[in-house]
Amino acid sequence: MMTGDSDSISIERCTTHETEAFLDLYVDLFYEREPLTGCIGFTKEQMAFVARNLYAGSNNLLSQGLCWIARDRTEENRGVGIIACDDPVAAGELRIPEGISEMDAEKIMVAMGLLEEIGRPMKERLAQGEGTCLHVAAVGVAPEYEGAGIATRLLQTALSEAGSRGFRYVFAECTSPASRRLHEKAGFTCLHRVSVSSFTQNGRTPMPDCDLDIDLMVKSLDEGVITGAETVSR
Repeated sequence: MMTGDSDSISIERCTTHETEAFLDLYVDLFYEREPLTGCIGFTKEQMAFVARNLYAGSNNLLSQGLCWIARDRTEENRGVGIIACDDPVAAGELRIPEGISEMDAEKIMVAMGLLEEIGRPMKERLAQGEGTCLHVAAVGVAPEYEGAGIATRLLQTALSEAGSRGFRYVFAECTSPASRRLHEKAGFTCLHRVSVSSFTQNGRTPMPDCDLDIDLMVKSLDEGVITGAETVSR
């Protein structure tokens, strides 16, 4: 059942002072709802650990000012949705955190390798430097607030910010039909598709039973439109 309405929902930039609230909401929204997380086999604790290292660790993606929280003013400003974005060039190369088990490290390596394969067509654009490509890492809304247009407002907020900062491209990895529709409505097109069950790393297929296709969705903020045939990694 849909809760809230457009007048009661505010979209606010998330600051580093709200790190704990952001991380808690991130895990609540995506654990057991994000298909790729399930395929990789992250526990809730592992997901929280990865999120903390991304958004509050040495890379500190939250400090880029490219994440927003949707709040319901009628529910004491309860967080009901987020969009997490970053400039991957400014963030630098992501590294596996130290001091973790071999099993945890292997899961993270698989996730990193898969995301690298999905994002391969963006390498040329990323080579243009900081402030060129905005990465939409995650968009999520609490189940009881779905259908209220909150995800669309979050995405439009990020696109508006990207335009004002001079980004030329915006890209996202979509793992569900709902995510693909959201981005398509905002003008994104599919540039690349990866079949997770066929993804190979170090000569093996780490997730042969994962029936999931991930689409690299891209939007050009220039006057032109990104073109190119959709490719499939098999």
